[in-house]
Amino acid sequence: MYDGFDFDAYLTSQAAKLTGYCAAITVPADAEDAAQEAFLRLWQNLGRIPNEAAANAFLYKTAARVSIDLVRRRKRFREPDPAPPADDSLSSRMSSALAALRPEDRAVVWLRVVEECGYDEIARRLGKKETWARKRYSLARRKLETILAERPKGDSPCTNTTVN
Repeated sequence: MYDGFDFDAYLTSQAAKLTGYCAAITVPADAEDAAQEAFLRLWQNLGRIPNEAAANAFLYKTAARVSIDLVRRRKRFREPDPAPPADDSLSSRMSSALAALRPEDRAVVWLRVVEECGYDEIARRLGKKETWARKRYSLARRKLETILAERPKGDSPCTNTTVN
């Protein structure tokens, strides 16, 4: 890595954002582990990384791979995901809808919506082509729209209105 790179400051500035990114891909209980593993691998490979932009790409690509591996491991060993409390709020419905997406699609949605990355940056961070990032985001967005359009049983848009 170039002279003057302060890994501790970089870790401090990126830790919360990377943990949130990992939580969007895997379950929140595994997000911190995935982020720590990504930082460890970055530390181990600093000598091969020329600048901070390359460090960001390496970090996010590694975090995505580690998070996806954790999702696969849970499925393989049939570990149940920690169940969120029953709640029909929009936040809860959105979390459930995101959980229904493929891990790669959750990563794309997180980068596009939360971090406001362009498709070129998403592709770079995930080690894919820009057309792949556009396609995955489009498909994920359509799936989210479909899931969120479905209302829970007994839920009506007029349920909470008061007539005088």
